[in-house]
Amino acid sequence: MGMSVAPLQTSLFATGSAQVNPSAPFSRTQLDELCWVDHAPLWLDGADGLLMKLINTLPFHQGQRRMWDNWVIEPRLTSTIQIGHPDIPSVVAEMADELTRHYRAPFDQLFTNYYRSGSDSVAWHSDRIGRQKVDPMVAIVSLGGPRTLQLRPKGGGQSMRFPMASGDLLVMGGATQHGWEHSIAKVAHASPRISLTFRRHHRRY
Repeated sequence: MGMSVAPLQTSLFATGSAQVNPSAPFSRTQLDELCWVDHAPLWLDGADGLLMKLINTLPFHQGQRRMWDNWVIEPRLTSTIQIGHPDIPSVVAEMADELTRHYRAPFDQLFTNYYRSGSDSVAWHSDRIGRQKVDPMVAIVSLGGPRTLQLRPKGGGQSMRFPMASGDLLVMGGATQHGWEHSIAKVAHASPRISLTFRRHHRRY
């Protein structure tokens, strides 16, 4: 796939069967009066095992995007998961159901990013769903090596850092996709990581 994959350094809490941890505490950070982020550490038990299953199951590919009149290769791999597909571990659908229950809003679309090493990253951006829907929620479950998600106001300003370990959940809500950008920066060394990004797809506002 064009780049060597770093070795995975597992966490004690991320081994075993993957299952949602219903007692994981949620903490909310208010970015401004309209935008917020929820963080739930260790929301998913057994996240490292799920990472390896998805690496071996999903049809990852390397995308391209147009920047400054040129096509550039994205420094990560991506794949789209159909929630409930028989080839995908059932815990993925269970995560979507639990997010739907907790936030009383359906999460029915799932997209994945696969960061093979510290050289893989994602530049500052807001999710495209913010162009289609008002105040969309975006939930990210991190599997594998720890990475830091950064958030900053559109147009510039002080950034905020949210370290994400294997099994952590981070939800961006309110007007965050309209007024803020997020990124995963390159680092010198990092174990493989997959981010599972759950969104609401079925209904346009």
